[in-house]
Amino acid sequence: MKKKKIMGEFNVKYLSYISEFANGQESLSGAAQAYLATNDYSDPVDWFKAHALCMLALQTGKEGAVFQELYEQINEESNRERSSFYLNDKDYALWFDDVVLLNQLFIDKGYAKAYTFMHELYMNARYGFKDDEKAAAYLKQGFETGDLTAKAFMGYNVYYGNLGFEQDVAKGLELIHSSYGPGNRVGPLFALNIEFRACESPEEGKAVLDKFHDLIHLEKRGLYVLADYYLREGQDEKAVETFLEGIQHNSGYCNYMMGLMICNTRFAPLGYEIEQGFPYLQVGFEHGIAYAGFVQGYYYLYPADQSEPQFEKAIQSLEKAALYGSNEALLELAILYLYHNDYKNIEQGLAYLDRAIEAKSTRAMNEKAVALLEHQEIARDVEGAQALLRQAMELGDDYAPYRLGYGYQFGEFGSEEEYNKCIEYYEIAAERNSGLGIEYAGRYYRYHENPELDKAIAYYEKGIELYNSNYCKVELAMMLERGFGLEENPAKAEQYYLEAIENNYPYAAVRLGYMYEDGLLGEADLEKARSYFEMAAHADFAEGIYQFARCNRYGIGGPENRELAFELFEKALEYGYQDANVDLALAYEEGMGGRAESPEKAVEYMTAGAEIGFSYAQYKLGTYYLYAYGIEKDLDLAKYWLEKANENGSALAMLTLGDYYLYGYEEDQPYDLAFPYYEAAEQRGYVSEGLGICYQFAIGVERDEKKAFHFYKMAVERGYDAAYFRMGMCYYYAIGTEKDYVEAMYYLREVADRGNMEAAAYVGVMLVKGEGVAQEAVEGVSYLEKAANNGYEMAQYELGNCYLKGEGVEQNDELALHWYQQAAENGNEDAQKIVGGPRKRRR
Repeated sequence: MKKKKIMGEFNVKYLSYISEFANGQESLSGAAQAYLATNDYSDPVDWFKAHALCMLALQTGKEGAVFQELYEQINEESNRERSSFYLNDKDYALWFDDVVLLNQLFIDKGYAKAYTFMHELYMNARYGFKDDEKAAAYLKQGFETGDLTAKAFMGYNVYYGNLGFEQDVAKGLELIHSSYGPGNRVGPLFALNIEFRACESPEEGKAVLDKFHDLIHLEKRGLYVLADYYLREGQDEKAVETFLEGIQHNSGYCNYMMGLMICNTRFAPLGYEIEQGFPYLQVGFEHGIAYAGFVQGYYYLYPADQSEPQFEKAIQSLEKAALYGSNEALLELAILYLYHNDYKNIEQGLAYLDRAIEAKSTRAMNEKAVALLEHQEIARDVEGAQALLRQAMELGDDYAPYRLGYGYQFGEFGSEEEYNKCIEYYEIAAERNSGLGIEYAGRYYRYHENPELDKAIAYYEKGIELYNSNYCKVELAMMLERGFGLEENPAKAEQYYLEAIENNYPYAAVRLGYMYEDGLLGEADLEKARSYFEMAAHADFAEGIYQFARCNRYGIGGPENRELAFELFEKALEYGYQDANVDLALAYEEGMGGRAESPEKAVEYMTAGAEIGFSYAQYKLGTYYLYAYGIEKDLDLAKYWLEKANENGSALAMLTLGDYYLYGYEEDQPYDLAFPYYEAAEQRGYVSEGLGICYQFAIGVERDEKKAFHFYKMAVERGYDAAYFRMGMCYYYAIGTEKDYVEAMYYLREVADRGNMEAAAYVGVMLVKGEGVAQEAVEGVSYLEKAANNGYEMAQYELGNCYLKGEGVEQNDELALHWYQQAAENGNEDAQKIVGGPRKRRR
């Protein structure tokens, strides 16, 4: 590519060119003819000299057709834009003034086309010089003179509704078509662009290209449209050939599109590497296509081949594109300056957003609104954010109403959630086909306290139809799993999940893992469940990491690996999955997974879980305070956390609070308070012996021994040892059931052998007496001795009887008296009658 010469001291150089022509031997018209014949302004100096020649001719009264023709030539085919591209700010201002002056001289001479050149100048100028009002005014003046080029531009702007002109597609096309004629080169090109874009099939596109055959193949203009046709048809080699042909004929658009296709790797199979695309983009940019500069900067920032970003080159390209009015470039720069730590410049970032907002960029309005709400280094301005979002919404933006709805739903605009307002905005966004608006409208109707499932389903289906939305697929799949709002169809749910997984949506893998674990597709398949959890974990999805950790912790669907499990629990917590606090607390409580027991760390993690609101963590933290595990005993804090867990529906907390009042953790506490907690737990399917005790002893409820027996039995089924003892007592003493020593022995011996010494005392008595079993006095004494040595007065008394009578042991009056005395001191009335009342031990 030819290196461009930069003017430097523009005014001095420019005046020297005028002087050179004024004092030269060659006639002005001869010099003009030479430039016309060459028609090459790739070197800006040639353009400046041709411009100076036109200026001198008009100022000296030597104007003629040749100068008018030269004037047209230097203002067409982007020649004007290319001449000033590399000027510094000072020289650009001087250049701009001279271009305005020359245009005005031609206008004053009655050359109507100069109005259109003035229109283009103000449209395509740099920031600070661009002026849409002046551009529109000059276009109107040119149109009013009847100039065909002005008519074509007027049609183009009316067709698209630009520059404040009311959009009218039919009228715009009519103006363009009626502008065809001598001297108007843009009318047919505008028509080609518009008609080709409107095509809905390859056949229609081919028909349009045939219609403009001469424009494309003879005049060699609009070749980028033909190349675009080949791109749409997958004929990339022909597209490249056509772009290169257009580039040979000085087409800025062919350069731009060739660079774009190379940088986005479309032409990689043809041997083009990304770096080859940037020079093409640069030429397109020099031709006045500001978007080419943005694309150039964008691909420096986000290389399509995933290579490292080139920030300095990106900034250089984006700054230049922003200078020429690219709102996209302004936005990328703003985001870079607002959020990238190495390039952060908050003031500059906001200034770029304001420039884009001034140009009516709705995306810039949205970005600034979000910054005013969320950026930690920018003063929060809720009212300003709302005003920007409403402005963007009024301009037709689809994201703004979604963001307004989000703000109302999650309390950003007030102290409380405002659901009624949020759905109003979500539905506006959804009507405008905003993907987020559709998803959140569906979510609202799905999860609102008064759900409207038909509406939710309709939005989810729309999201799938328009955007193949993974979120919508997963939501519909969850409804299909168990028939919620839709007919139950696990197979269809599975298909939705698989489609979302193919689109790299890891939550779908988690949900599919749950389906296989729960057996919703037939028999439970734990290996498949584990594989999908692992898939989500490898995608660094927090819930997937947690579930895969759980599989390793408990050996679900594969081998148990506790060390890996707790590494994964830590990673899940790092990624924000707070449930892992509980698992890590239990690891330190139990000393597992390569971690030494640490009550302090258990308390730390459990506290974190409790403070977030996990009911199980609140229950556990309450027990830590109750039993002084890893922390000082504090009954007030124990009750506080247990009540928090109770409020959150924890049945375990309800049972513990029942025990708290039943077993008297505080002096003078009301035992009757135990019953409602036990009853609430029972309603959730949790029963301990406590509820039976309340019914047996009329604690907080009327006595009902049959209900007591019933709840003891339920508690036994749930594995409570204390309930086994109570069941044994029921059968032994006929409480709520008939006396049955055999059943009594079964329940009492179960827990006696697990360390319940009171049960052991009864088992010992029954074995010695042969109650419910064949008499086994020796074995019975062994149970009595264990219980007696643990201070149980009944066992001590019965052991004294055994020694007195010689049952299961050799008769021994001294040992008999010893055990009677122990029993008497522990309050056994029968023993006190034998030894003469309670006695204190001698010291």
